[in-house]
Amino acid sequence: MATITERENVLKVYNGEMPDWVPVAEKAYALCMPMAVLSGGPGSGLEPGTIIYTPLKTPHVIPPDPNIGPMPVPGEPHVPDINNWRDYLDFPFPDIDSLDWTMDREVAKDLDRENLLVQALVGGSAFSGAPYNAMVDLMGHEGASVAMLDEDEKDAWHELLTLLTDFEIGLIDKLVEIYSPDVICTCDDLGWSCGPFMSLETYREMLKPYQKRIVDRITEAGCIAETHCCGKADIFVDDWYEMGIRAWNPAQVFNDLEGIKARYGRKFVISGGYDSSGPINVAGAKEEDVRASIRESFAKYAPGGGYIFSTSGMALPHDIGEEHMGWIIDEAVTCSTMAW
Repeated sequence: MATITERENVLKVYNGEMPDWVPVAEKAYALCMPMAVLSGGPGSGLEPGTIIYTPLKTPHVIPPDPNIGPMPVPGEPHVPDINNWRDYLDFPFPDIDSLDWTMDREVAKDLDRENLLVQALVGGSAFSGAPYNAMVDLMGHEGASVAMLDEDEKDAWHELLTLLTDFEIGLIDKLVEIYSPDVICTCDDLGWSCGPFMSLETYREMLKPYQKRIVDRITEAGCIAETHCCGKADIFVDDWYEMGIRAWNPAQVFNDLEGIKARYGRKFVISGGYDSSGPINVAGAKEEDVRASIRESFAKYAPGGGYIFSTSGMALPHDIGEEHMGWIIDEAVTCSTMAW
């Protein structure tokens, strides 16, 4: 019997087929992102408190733990009045081709395209677009929430979000050109653990049109559209599927993942599905508890297919330790070959 690669196996899941084994993302993916617009991330060596600037010239600060990456300057929303956003942002936004893509081209040369699935990550902040999270970066959660609801601010919201979406689409085009990814994952967190940041009605009016433009560009490029969305966001899944998104990570367990599997079967992929608030993510947890948590995830979500185990960046070695991370991956690989 011929042995297939990790890439071929995980593509079976994305294509709605039963895989030969349950993919473990940490073993199956080659990840890439637009390095041309990112700075100050893990490994940058910048000291906490250092101020850096996004391509939109908005200030971010390196936090006390530099491994989590730069954050908006606390208590100082860069755009305090969305109706006058041009007074605060350096507009027009930079031309995508004018950015330095040298590092991206070097990274692309070394990707193992034969054996691993190439997944590009884009969005998540004012560094690279992402409709909601970019607005939160610029205005804070309070300012963004008010702008979505205040009739006097909605026009300005739509004007600015159209331009931010244009910027992200430009990045997507460049990622396709340089990396030729199989999957493009857009990052836009829409909830906390107890509920979404907005109603479904508000989402459909104020965010969905922009996410759909992004997803349309991804699928037009021949790539699979995935979303990274932390929090309780299961109310958005039907809309995501309708617009063309075919996978969700980290798909945290306080969402109705069983209901999603029942509705969509293998047509919509759950990537993650582990208890990010449980022992898997707590430094000092006992090995047996970590492994038991992994087994529970596989038992719930692996049967019938449509499942990829992934920590989705929620469990990181610098937080929990290399040994702890090793338990997670080792148990996931062991579970992945069981008969589900």
